[in-house]
Amino acid sequence: MSSTDDLRSTIESTLLALLKTQAISSSNRDASRIAALLTPDCKWFIKPESFISRYPFIKSPRTVADEEEHLAREISVLDESRVNILDSVVDAAARKASARTELWTKYAGNEPSTMEICWYFDFTDDGKKVSRVVEFIDTSASSKVLEDMAKAGYKMDEEAGAAGK
Repeated sequence: MSSTDDLRSTIESTLLALLKTQAISSSNRDASRIAALLTPDCKWFIKPESFISRYPFIKSPRTVADEEEHLAREISVLDESRVNILDSVVDAAARKASARTELWTKYAGNEPSTMEICWYFDFTDDGKKVSRVVEFIDTSASSKVLEDMAKAGYKMDEEAGAAGK
């Protein structure tokens, strides 16, 4: 196997591991597990900008600590989530990858909902860490998810405070 094949395999493993952090169950509720896959200076962008404008309490870009705090707050009102990876592409030479996923979520006291997310990632030279994340979300479904989160007790004002808004 060539070094390019090895790098591609490493990037793909890191990509799949990061996407799987979106799956939350009763036995897997640790928000800190995401930090192990990100560089300390990683920036996490939520897109499109029109969605961020509509919900200004959502911080973008986020630092690793911001994303970990956000995930911990979300986990506190989340019964369960599952991720289905629909497709992915790895460009080992550019140290980049993209993926399209379906995220199924069930918040306390609400019906489950599903939304699609397109992801774009930059990786370190060895492919073992992610240095930039762009999460491009299904805005229609995300609006319902935010409503479900609020009904389940998610503190939007805490998110706003963390976002500096």
